Amino acid sequence: MSTGEFQEVEVAISVMAYPAISNRQGEVVCVAGFRTDTLMQPDWVRLFPFRVRDVPPTLRVRKWDVVRLRARRTGRDHRPESFTPDMDSIEVVGHLDTKRNWEARRALVEPHRGRTMKQVLAEHDRSGISLAVVETGEILDLVVAPRPRQELDEARRKAEADVAQADLFSLEDRRPLEPIPFDFHFVVQYPDESVPRRLKVIDWEINQAFRKYRASYPHPEQVVREHWMADVCGPTRDPVFLVGNQHRFQDQWLLLGVVWPKRV
Repeated sequence: MSTGEFQEVEVAISVMAYPAISNRQGEVVCVAGFRTDTLMQPDWVRLFPFRVRDVPPTLRVRKWDVVRLRARRTGRDHRPESFTPDMDSIEVVGHLDTKRNWEARRALVEPHRGRTMKQVLAEHDRSGISLAVVETGEILDLVVAPRPRQELDEARRKAEADVAQADLFSLEDRRPLEPIPFDFHFVVQYPDESVPRRLKVIDWEINQAFRKYRASYPHPEQVVREHWMADVCGPTRDPVFLVGNQHRFQDQWLLLGVVWPKRV
């Protein structure tokens, strides 16, 4: 797919980050997934900028939806998996559920398993890959850290300004994006590294879980930690991480999602 040329693609959305405010594009989301319409490499596709909240209901997508849309490469992001979506072309054509121990999702994930973060970074140096499936190693902790007050205030200011500047096509009931007051980092010990590695989690699910638990618990961040450690990554599960790097700082990798079927 050459720069500027749209092509129809079909993607199973396996990664959806919590929304962010871009100075140039407003509220946007980074989503990524596996192509389901071709065996051509790379089979990962990143779609950015993607809109989730400020779109009509017919264009809204969830994680693990299979979507068909038009997308193209641009000169702004040279990572091999990155494409710009035509948001008006999105059509949801299916959904991969968790039946039969996540069978449909594992069919896409399993062929990519087996690598540590060190091996993924080495592959990035060779080929430039920026999305990967990586083993969890020994999960030591999920560290919860309060975000600095100044950072939260700036995030709120940008969110309010984004809504104030919204055009006439924005949804009337849209509210400013709520910044999550905590950062979550998995601490992982890999067998081929001497020092534990920290991976910041930016997955939509973990941040939405905080917002959900907040209504029922005095310390929702700790409920999030307990759930992810005991259930998502607990002894009865066989979790695997979905990771990716940042556009501006490509040596910084983030944890974008967790696939966690039962251990068999």
